[in-house]
Formats: sequence, structure tokens, C-alpha cells
Amino acid sequence: MSNESITRHRRGIGGGLAFVVSGPSGAGKNSVIDRVMEELSGLSYSVSYTTRPPRPHEIPGRDYHFISKEEFERLIAAGELVEHVRYLGDYYGTGIRQIEEVFARGEDVILNIDVQGAKTLRKKGLSHFSVVYVFLAPSSLARLEERLRARGTEDEEEIRARLAVAAQELEEIPEFDYLVINDDLERAVEELSGIVIAERARIVG
Repeated sequence: MSNESITRHRRGIGGGLAFVVSGPSGAGKNSVIDRVMEELSGLSYSVSYTTRPPRPHEIPGRDYHFISKEEFERLIAAGELVEHVRYLGDYYGTGIRQIEEVFARGEDVILNIDVQGAKTLRKKGLSHFSVVYVFLAPSSLARLEERLRARGTEDEEEIRARLAVAAQELEEIPEFDYLVINDDLERAVEELSGIVIAERARIVG
């Protein structure tokens, strides 16, 4: 058997893989994703839409597409979102066009999606590409609270609201394919990178 006939059984880079990374607000998803993308080739980030205002360190078009409620609802009505949720009064959603553009370039895509959004996506199902679901979180709610307070972007009421939502989100862990504990950034990056590499090497029919 030739090398070509062996390697064609692998998914490989550009095999239509979507890596959905979900977890509580403040879990450090963006930091881990950014590092994984620096280490692995053929992986592009899909920027989500949201109606919430940007935080001081966030850059429109890089962290999120910040749009109005009216524009978001137009995207919903036009069927341009593969999933969307409302979280603490604001909309969040993922555009299908960005994912298709990544695959057209022969790359895989990584997405940062709300836990409920990932749950919706899993129930809905997607055609033409495979989805790998990863739950990323610190080892406890106490650690999560430390991070939320340290970043200083929410007041006390918002922190309590996010922790209450996080407690519910942790109940969804069994619905995911992988769990990555982010108490140590280097370890979390290593684990998520390993998941991407392993899924690319998975045998396909």
C-alpha cells in the first residue's frame, strides 16, 4: 500500500473539522485558543457576533463582531447563524459564512461558543463537517470567581449572576467530547492542542 493510500484515511488538516470550545465566562477560553492557534497550523478562529458592548481590551472584528440587537435579529431571520443564545440579556451567535470560508481555504475552524449555544448546536446538528465539543473550565467555582474578580470588568451583581450561570453550565459537562481543566495555562494549551492533533489523525471511512 502506498503512502498516499494510507494517509487518505486520515481526516488531516482541512478535513472539515470544527472545534467548539465552551465553558463558563472567565474560564480563560480566549487565552487558551490564542495559544493553540499559535502552535498549530491550518486552524482559523471564527469570530462570533454579540450585542453586548466591547470590554476595554477587546477589539471589534478580532474578539467579537459587536452589532446592534436589530442587526442580530436580522441575521437570525435570514438564517445566517448556526446557533445563537441570549446570555444575561445579550445575544451571542455564530455565523455560518465564516465557517464555510475557513473550510474553503482548506483549514479547520475553532470556535468559542457559549455552553447553551454548543448544546443547541449539538441538538441541531451540522451537515458537511464534523464537530468536536470541548468543555474548558477551572477546577472549581472558587477559582472561577477569583478570575472574574481579577479581570475587573464586572460589578458585584454581574459576578454573582455569572457564577450562578456557571454552576448550571457545569452540569452540561457530560454532553461534551472532552474536558480541559484550565488551572494552568500551559497545561490547558497542551491538552487542547493534543485534542486537535488526535482528531485530525482519526480514521475516516
